[in-house]
This record gives sequence, structure tokens and C-alpha cells, in this order.
Amino acid sequence: MSTKLEATTCKKPEPLYREAPGKFCPVCGKRSYSLRGIHPQCAVQQADAPRQAVLAEEKREKARVQAAQRLDGAAP
Repeated sequence: MSTKLEATTCKKPEPLYREAPGKFCPVCGKRSYSLRGIHPQCAVQQADAPRQAVLAEEKREKARVQAAQRLDGAAP
């Protein structure tokens, strides 16, 4: 019976001051402690995304051209 009484009376007090809600990184969604609110590695990834998209499109176009050339060269 004493354990039941202890369980209800030994609670931690509520904090007087709540923590300010932290900033969450817009890229990964995790809490960020940097001033801008974005992790440095996520900022690099975000800045690099447009360049990566352009490179991927160029690679796809090059593959299409090469495939068309192979098909044209193989046809009698």
C-alpha cells in the first residue's frame, strides 16, 4: 500500500519556465540549433538540388541521343 501512495506523491514539479520551441530544419525535419534554423549539411543539399537536377536531365538526354544513334546505326 505504501508504493501506491509514493507513486502519487513523488511527482516532479512543473517547470516554471517552458523552453522556447526550437527551430526545425525544413530539409530533414529534425530540430536544428543553428541560427538560420537549418543544418549546414542540409543547406548544402538544398543548394545543390537544382544543379543535381540539371545534371540528371543532361545525362538522360545524352542517353536518349546515344540510344537513338545505336538504333539508327543498327537498322539496315
